[in-house]
Amino acid sequence: MKEKLVLDQKASDNNYLHRDFHGALAYALKYLEETYGPEAVTEYLQQVGETYFAPLSARLRAEGLPALENHFREVFEKENGVFSMSYQDELLVLEVHECPAIVHLKQTNQLFTARFCETTRVINETICRNAGYEASCEYEPGKGRCIQKFRRAK
Repeated sequence: MKEKLVLDQKASDNNYLHRDFHGALAYALKYLEETYGPEAVTEYLQQVGETYFAPLSARLRAEGLPALENHFREVFEKENGVFSMSYQDELLVLEVHECPAIVHLKQTNQLFTARFCETTRVINETICRNAGYEASCEYEPGKGRCIQKFRRAK
């Protein structure tokens, strides 16, 4: 009879695994677009912004732009993203020099579509709109670089 080995592990014992989520998201967006059209992708991403990111919208409403700054710093540091942030008057500017999601998708030969970056734009706009702020995202699809800007809505 073989000896039985027991593996006792907690989720916290593992490396940060969120990067693998990006691949699943890329396939989900492709499926939605091919099956239901681009409007379905936008609607889905808005729902994610409304529900999953509702606590971030609440923090943004209560704390202002430092809530977004802290959120992005935490995410990009966990994912080893190359970025910089600065304030220009009442504007938070997040410059992504190397997007960790795109780097991971390309390194692991996973699906990457030109519209993948729309995820950032639509979700950020939704988070901000729900908190009385505005968001913009300037990018070239697939380059892994962008400039995101956030300010209180006028």
